[in-house]
This record gives sequence, structure tokens and C-alpha cells, in this order.
Amino acid sequence: MPKPRTAVFPIVFLCLILLASAAGADDTQMIGDKDTAKQYWKTATLAPKGIGYSRLFEEILLPVIQEETKGDLALKVYWGGVMGDDEQVIKKMRVGQLQGAGLSGQGTFLLSPEIPVLGLPFLFNSYEEVDFIKEKMIDTFDGIVAKEGFKVLLWLDQDFDQIYSAKVPVQSAADFPKARFITWFGPLEGRILELLGANPVPMGVTEIPSSMRAGVADAMMAPAIWVAGTQLYSVFRYVNPIRIRYVPGFVVVTTEAWNGAPEKHRKRLYELRLPLAKKFCTRSRQESDRFLAAIISYGLKEVKSTPEQTAKIKELTTPVWNELAGKLYSKALLDEILGYLKEYRASHPQACPAK
Repeated sequence: MPKPRTAVFPIVFLCLILLASAAGADDTQMIGDKDTAKQYWKTATLAPKGIGYSRLFEEILLPVIQEETKGDLALKVYWGGVMGDDEQVIKKMRVGQLQGAGLSGQGTFLLSPEIPVLGLPFLFNSYEEVDFIKEKMIDTFDGIVAKEGFKVLLWLDQDFDQIYSAKVPVQSAADFPKARFITWFGPLEGRILELLGANPVPMGVTEIPSSMRAGVADAMMAPAIWVAGTQLYSVFRYVNPIRIRYVPGFVVVTTEAWNGAPEKHRKRLYELRLPLAKKFCTRSRQESDRFLAAIISYGLKEVKSTPEQTAKIKELTTPVWNELAGKLYSKALLDEILGYLKEYRASHPQACPAK
């Protein structure tokens, strides 16, 4: 049985509610003066203003962009999904209604069929490996999204997502068929769940909180900050912190908007994108750990897979790597990632998981 919900509500959640209340009254923000700026970008994100990722955008990224462009660029940010979900935001970028977006993992995967290669099950063992691939391959993924009409400003993280469930503790491969999993990340996530014997329920991200509360489904893979922000911690009973997949989050602008910026600013933003991402991700990873700890302290029972259970889940899911090569992403792209990971692990043997 899960431990009783404590009557002492963690401070982090109390702050979250207060911030969420304030965010609803101010869902747009102007940075710079559009009347004097040489370029005006309208950008959108699902993140509510002042909470989690958006707070880090405000503290770390927006001031640097404003300082480096010296008033030449004005930004209008639409927070909290007021421009729609990520799919709608991408469509608006394609027709010129928006010039930029801070995308969730789902939205990042929607940019190109190739990008979900980064979310393959058990591809990465650690954030150190992720950072190595970022350094080696950000230009590769920039080229991939360029074919779709976009430019990668920043490669950030969504998280190593956890497994949350309301009725059944999902600890072993045998537990997946017992839970009704939502799938919201496209064909890769759906296929992973199928390989584990689950019957996934496809759903848009904005439908998930109400559907979970209505009992349409009772389990999902998700990041801690998102579970906290949607207050679904009050619905779930169990969390398994298994690192079943890594999910990126890209900040992108349209190629047209990027090419319209002065060359000196483009050069400077290009130079800053890896150090800025490192600074942002250092904080966001700490935030993710803090939110996960708070979720557990609220009353969710942490159910960790044993090494044997993890090995079985890995055995069932990793065949999807080659199964989807040539269908979603190219085999050459997968091989390039695996080659760099082999290089990293050879020089960091302690990074390899125990057998």
C-alpha cells in the first residue's frame, strides 16, 4: 500500500500554486521595444510564466538575448499555451504567425521524424553522455531541422522521464500490461509500450490532466516538472525513476527569422548556444531532481526496478532501435550517435552500467 498522503503540503507545491495563479493573469511578455528594434519575433511555449522551465528562460536566456542583440531584436513571448499546443505552434511558425518557440519534448519530436532517435529506450546512461552528444552533434540536428524550415537556437532537456502510475506499481516488464498507459509522444513511444505488452491510449498533451483524473488511463512516462505543474501528483500513487528514455527540448526559430537577423548577432548567438544550454540545463536538472523529491515527499511511493527487472525491460525495448531505423530516422544517424557514445564510454569506463 502507498504511504498515506501527508497533511504537511511541501513548500514547493504551495509556491507552485501561487505562481500558477499569478501566471494566468499575465500570459504574454514583451522584451525590448518593437517600435525601435530592427526585428520583431513572436514566440510561444507551453510553459506557464514564472514556473519551472519558464522561470529559467526568464532568468538565464532572455536577458542574454536582449543584451547580445543590443536592442536590435524585440521579443513577444506567449506563455502557458495561449498559442495552442506544440503542434499548433509549429503550424503557426510555418505560416509566419510566430517566429520562435520553446518546445516540449513532444514538440521537439514533431519538428522532424529523425529527432525521436534521441528518445530511444536506454540510449543514454547519463546526462554526461547527453552533453557529449550535444557537443558533437548539435550541428547535425540543426541541419535536420533546417530541412523543415527551422533553426536550433538551444538544445535543452525535458528530462530523463519517469514512469508514473495511479493503480499498479510499474516495476517490472510484467506490470506494463496491467496499467493503461497514455501515449502522447508519437509512434516511438507507442511502439515502446507495445513491446512491453501495454495497450497505449493515444492522446494530445492538453487532454492528459483531465483524462487522468477521469480515469481514462492510469499511467504514463513524463518529466517530474510537468507532473508537478499539472498537479497530477495528486492522481498518481507510484513513481518509478528508471531512466527508460531521455527527451530533449529544443528552442527554435524559423529559418526566415534567423536569416533576417544581423550577421553579427547570428554569429554571437551561435557561439553562445552550447554554454547557455549548459548553464540552463545545470539548473533545470537540479529543478527536476527537486520536483521529483517533492512529489515523493507528497505521498507517491517510489518503486525502483531491480537490475534484473531493468535488464528485462531493456531486452524487450531496445530492438526498436533497429526496427525503426530507416522508417523514422536513418540508420546512419543512429550509427553516428552510437559511435560517439562508444567513444565517450571508452574514455569514461565508469559511465558504463554494471552488468
